[in-house]
Amino acid sequence: MEGQLQKLSNARQRSQAETRGRLLKAATKLFAEKGCSNTTTGALASEAGVAVGTVYLHFKDKDALLNAVLKSALARLKQELGKTTPNKQDGHSLVQEKMLGLANYTQSFSDLAAVLFDGGNLSTIPGKEALDILIKSQENGLMVGISDGYYRGDLHSGLAARAQVGVLVQILGWWAKNPQAVDKAEVVEVLTELRLNGLKR
Repeated sequence: MEGQLQKLSNARQRSQAETRGRLLKAATKLFAEKGCSNTTTGALASEAGVAVGTVYLHFKDKDALLNAVLKSALARLKQELGKTTPNKQDGHSLVQEKMLGLANYTQSFSDLAAVLFDGGNLSTIPGKEALDILIKSQENGLMVGISDGYYRGDLHSGLAARAQVGVLVQILGWWAKNPQAVDKAEVVEVLTELRLNGLKR
C-alpha cells in the first residue's frame, strides 16, 4: 500500500513537472513572438495544450510566468558567457569574446534572447529585476575594464552600464527576431566596436 502511494505521488509530481515545463515552453515561444503584454492566458493555455485554469495552478499570473522565463533566460545566458575563453588578455580580445558569447547565446537560444532583450518585457515588474541584473553585470564588466586600462574611467559607471544594456536590448532583441538580416560576425563586430569606441580609454 505504501509503495503504491509513493508511486502515485511520484507520477503526480512527474505530471506536474511536465505540465509546468510545457507552460514555460509555451510562454517562452509566445512572449518571444508577441511580448508578455500582448499574450493572453488563453493563448498560453492553448499553446501548452492545457485548460486555462491549469495555468493558474502552476503560476499566480502572467507576471509570475514571465519571471520564470526571464530567470531561465538569465541562467542560460550566464552559462553561455561562462564558455568564452579569450586567447589574449588585451582589451579588444576580451570585449570581442564577450560579444561573441552574447551573439552565440542569441543565435542558439533565440526565443529566450527575444524575451530577455525585449524592452516591453523589461518594463514589467519581473522584467525590472532582470534589467537590474543585466545592468549590474555590465557595470561589473565596466569596472574590470577600467581597472585593466582598456575602458575610460571618467564616465559614471551606472549610466554607462545602462547605455550598454540599451544597446544590447536594441541589437540583440532585434537580431533574435531577424536572424537572417545580418550574420553573427557582423553582430559581434558592431557590438565590439560600439563598446570599445564608446568606452575606449
